[in-house]
Amino acid sequence: MNRYELGVIIRADLEEETYRAEMEKVKGFIDRFGGTIEKIDDWGRRKLAYPIQKLAEGMYTFITYTSEGGTPKDVESRLRLQENVLRFVTIRRDEDEQVVSKPEVAEKPAEEPAAEAAE
Repeated sequence: MNRYELGVIIRADLEEETYRAEMEKVKGFIDRFGGTIEKIDDWGRRKLAYPIQKLAEGMYTFITYTSEGGTPKDVESRLRLQENVLRFVTIRRDEDEQVVSKPEVAEKPAEEPAAEAAE
């Protein structure tokens, strides 16, 4: 089983009921093709980096799920047909992947051995 994260942007001008229905469809696609949803991270209404279909805002949602290798392709093929889905992206998450919140400060670099050999 592989772990995936699906990012979906849905039209922000939808009514609440329509938005929830669209999200249920997305979750249904994952379930139908053998995926198990682990986490749903709803970011809400955000400004888009550039206008999509003359819209400046979208509803962002990220879904983490586990499934076999063919599931993301099947889910994405169904999302392409949804009129209210503006954009989507699926990435594969590695099991040992950790998010680093703060970059580590590098210590002083060691003296280069090539400089010593040139002398």
